[in-house]
Amino acid sequence: MVDFARFSHYFRCGGRISTLLKRGFPSGSVLLFGALTCAAQADDMPWAVTSPDADGISIQATAFAPSSPAGETGFTRIEAWETGIDKPLEFSLRDMWPPFWEGRAVSSADIDRDGDLDVAIASTEAGIYLFENDGTGQFTRTDTDFGDLAKMPMFNAVLADIDNDGWPDLFLTSYRHGNYVLRNVDGKFGTEPPLPVANRENAVLTMTMAISDPDRDGDLDIALGNWTAGWYRRIPGEESRNRIIWNENGELTGETFTDLPGIPGETLSVLFSDMNDDGLTDLLIGNDFDVPDYFYLGDGKGGFKAITYDDEIIPHTTTTTMAIKVGDLTGDGQNEIYLAQIAGRSRQASKILKMQDQQKYCDGIKRDADRALCEKNMEIKRWYRSGNQFDPDYAEKCTELTGRYQAECKAMLIKDLAIQKDDETICGLIPANQPVPRSFCDLHFKETRRPTPDEIDASLQQILHQNVMLEWNGTAYEDTAEERGLDIGGWSWDTKFEDFDNDGDQDVFIANGTWVPNENSPSNLYFENDGTGHFTEASGPSGLEDYLMTAGATSFDFDNDGDQDLLTHTVNGPLQLFRNNAQQQAVGFTLRDFVGNRDGIGAKITVTDENGRTRSREIQLGGGFMSFDAPRAYFGLGDATEVTEARIRWIDGAETVISGPLLPGSLYTIERR
Repeated sequence: MVDFARFSHYFRCGGRISTLLKRGFPSGSVLLFGALTCAAQADDMPWAVTSPDADGISIQATAFAPSSPAGETGFTRIEAWETGIDKPLEFSLRDMWPPFWEGRAVSSADIDRDGDLDVAIASTEAGIYLFENDGTGQFTRTDTDFGDLAKMPMFNAVLADIDNDGWPDLFLTSYRHGNYVLRNVDGKFGTEPPLPVANRENAVLTMTMAISDPDRDGDLDIALGNWTAGWYRRIPGEESRNRIIWNENGELTGETFTDLPGIPGETLSVLFSDMNDDGLTDLLIGNDFDVPDYFYLGDGKGGFKAITYDDEIIPHTTTTTMAIKVGDLTGDGQNEIYLAQIAGRSRQASKILKMQDQQKYCDGIKRDADRALCEKNMEIKRWYRSGNQFDPDYAEKCTELTGRYQAECKAMLIKDLAIQKDDETICGLIPANQPVPRSFCDLHFKETRRPTPDEIDASLQQILHQNVMLEWNGTAYEDTAEERGLDIGGWSWDTKFEDFDNDGDQDVFIANGTWVPNENSPSNLYFENDGTGHFTEASGPSGLEDYLMTAGATSFDFDNDGDQDLLTHTVNGPLQLFRNNAQQQAVGFTLRDFVGNRDGIGAKITVTDENGRTRSREIQLGGGFMSFDAPRAYFGLGDATEVTEARIRWIDGAETVISGPLLPGSLYTIERR
């Protein structure tokens, strides 16, 4: 028997016929009932646009799928290959050195615009992996010929609509082979050749990036976070200076750019965000080691001015900054700025961090081949210590290896000898067929850039050993991380702000772990918001505990059931998918902007429920470590039942006001023309 009430929910809210067919409804009934119901839809909308731009705004709502089954914990951990996201475990001896030990980017978006979210993953072995969602949370790898891109060590594969034609393109960054745009043509990649995007002439790697429209001209620009060598140089040269690449009418060639002022650093995190809520896009830069972080205030025209020490606005930032996020964690309507670093040495660390003996690192891996490769690498890790504690006795170990591992071992040994003896000429002994270890060696000996006294005086202060949460007090920011329960994060990499349990407030997830020599592996951490802006670590009860080193992740609703799931890219392990088992669905929003950038990147959505409680989200693309989330905003309502008003502040400053009710269980697509 056809459930017409359920049909009506889909069609009254503007659901697509294809969605119903994927859910298993009879095709004849879908088409007939859809035609009858959709014909009356225009006169039966429960919402209204009350702002002056009403004539240019249209709204469509699509019902979420039924919630996934309830679980014993908030999330169920699944090895991603079980859902079809079958990227092989790619890790070898060469990868035991930065930046290769730090994972690869993972990004989510609706590549083919069929209403469900797909996945792109960078690879230093195969270039790019793309996985298409079938609408039920099962994925298939797309059969795409990436040509020469497949041969490049790719670190970032980011989905963003660069040419503003409605289809998310790929922005790609490789190790020593440059950056590229690969256009999406009608939902497909590979039909056009990749377009090179110029960076600095001597740039090594764009490790991370942020994407938005800071000059408000209607297209997406990109801030490049450049990186060179890591801890051995600490203060790099001009090759690491960051820059903004400006999009000119849908073309991103790299020829139009702005170099960012300050001391070039080893940049690990970049975020475009309206940090001070003045309606203008700002830029936040997170650097590793001795070079300070930079916060640049935007003028809305593409100009940026750095906040300095003398401004007395920022008390301090983190030292080994790996992730920056901006959002309203306390529910007071003002943004907080969260900076994550190596944070696990305070007196509270033992109460928060969860550790596992590294002897067990590979034990939970399901597939025999993956577990065997993991164990092989862990055995090598016990004697190859990444240069921290150099021991020439491992030369004998190289002879015990075969094939690729032996060749890489010998090349890495030469590199370590050159560094130990401080003799650049030894790098020349590395065979030509080992370009990556040779690059490690050569880059170690590049000249550093000495900061000027003025640059040092202007630098923001840094602190060690704990994460920082900057909260506005009316005249300046204060660090409230310890007070809020967010000062400890382990070896913090990517950070997510999401209302994962849909109870009405934003929680915090931290991807955690380190490959450097130690005896224990830390778990990822999940901090649950109590509704007042105080956080309690709950990774175990939530089901998010995982001891595989994790640097990158994407937050996305992979099964379209109205809650945010997580896909994590582990090091020396398979990708992990954490399915959210929430039984309460969010109110979801996705933007289609035909005035500005198509996905509404940089827009701020604020909702008010019937109890008068207000929540906000900014559509961001960047901010973590090599981690990029689908451009959707989800609002859990807790004990509220509807959104009575939604306000969208588009990135150009225009505002759209929608009077509800907007109901949980639907994804609302707001289109501006």
